[in-house]
Amino acid sequence: MLGNNDGGCSILSRLTTMMLMLFPSYAFGAAAADICKDAASCQAHMRSISQKLDTMRDEMNSRTHTLQALEELRTGILSGKRIELPSAIREHLERESPLIGEISYDARHRPVSTNVTRHFQHVRTIAGNSKVLHHAFLPLKRSAAASQRMTSALIVTVDSEMTLSLNSLDGETVLDRLPLGHASGSTVKFMELSPNQENHFVMTGDDRGEIRVHNLKITAKAEKTEGGDVSDDEVETKPKPNVTTKTKLYVTANYSGSIMLPRGPGSEERQLKAMLPIERTGKTFFVTGDHLGGISVFMRNGTVKGRVKVTEDPGGVIGLQRSQGQMILFWSSHSFGFFSVSQLDVSYPPCTGWNSPLYHVSIDPSFSASRVILALTDGDVLVFNTQRGKSKACDLTLKFPHVSVMPFQLHSFRGHVMGLPTPLDNMARKEEYMREIFFFNLAAMEAGYGVSP
Repeated sequence: MLGNNDGGCSILSRLTTMMLMLFPSYAFGAAAADICKDAASCQAHMRSISQKLDTMRDEMNSRTHTLQALEELRTGILSGKRIELPSAIREHLERESPLIGEISYDARHRPVSTNVTRHFQHVRTIAGNSKVLHHAFLPLKRSAAASQRMTSALIVTVDSEMTLSLNSLDGETVLDRLPLGHASGSTVKFMELSPNQENHFVMTGDDRGEIRVHNLKITAKAEKTEGGDVSDDEVETKPKPNVTTKTKLYVTANYSGSIMLPRGPGSEERQLKAMLPIERTGKTFFVTGDHLGGISVFMRNGTVKGRVKVTEDPGGVIGLQRSQGQMILFWSSHSFGFFSVSQLDVSYPPCTGWNSPLYHVSIDPSFSASRVILALTDGDVLVFNTQRGKSKACDLTLKFPHVSVMPFQLHSFRGHVMGLPTPLDNMARKEEYMREIFFFNLAAMEAGYGVSP
């Protein structure tokens, strides 16, 4: 408390002079001494000055933290190591500059391991001279692969020129750039492979709604390393001493047929949004999803078995995935459910309950398709249980840590979920975002990690 009015005004005058010396922008307070007429007015003005000083202190601390963060970023760039950043700061900076993701990680959700070289090793590059649009692994028969010591799978690729190629895991090209026959000017948007290892085929769909199917014939032939072929009978017998044989794959592709999505009422064109081959009782069916929310089922020869509308969400059906038995998991922007190919019907009401549009879905195989992982376009990942005891349900059980501003493409693998951040088509500077793979441990999250937003 000030003892009297004169003493308080004298102190206020000296304080004002000091403020003007330290902060020239404080010139507005030069007239403050004229306000101090009595003890009450002096005390009120002193409180006002104290509040301004507190505000300036907070601003200076904020700038200090900003300088510290910039210094840490500079150190990280120069040292080549990632640094920790608070969640809010990292998300804000990453939206402004995608390069932030390459030099930092979320301090709140610090990864267990960042040693990439320990877990990932570059083996070889395949189709390096092509712009690959789609790729997938085509498994071969295990018995044949083991007995003839050949590769266990082939890598199938479709490039921007709409040609099909197959490579072994060793990098050997066994089918090179076969034209798929889609119309000029179209783009192959989808590729699916046969659901079994008995009859191999490749199914491709373009933006015009045309689906083309090519059968693959894969044969193995044993050859002597010193030259000359051996007969099929000799393949089964033990090679002679000091003579080694090598199994070589030969692949031929033959056009099987094409399917066009039928038009809707009033000749309304239906856009192909998803497709999936499925086998039931020895018969192959082709299942498609369109932008009007319908699922169509075709016979192997292209005959339409039926079509059912499963959603009213904008964009229609955007994804299909094999589920347990003869069921198919389908999803739209704000729902997912299970479709029966045999009954041409949705088994039970689809699950809903999120705001951001759905981007990708994966089924946890260890839970017999009763646990579904959803990737939303805002980067969130949710886990739903579709069964509660013997009853059907749509229970939100887990939420992954929010570690990316981009949505994930998901794949379940041995109790973990692999997530690849994928920029949306309308994202600015999307080519600058870092593409890396995240591994989420479901068991750790079930124990309590990552349940908070």
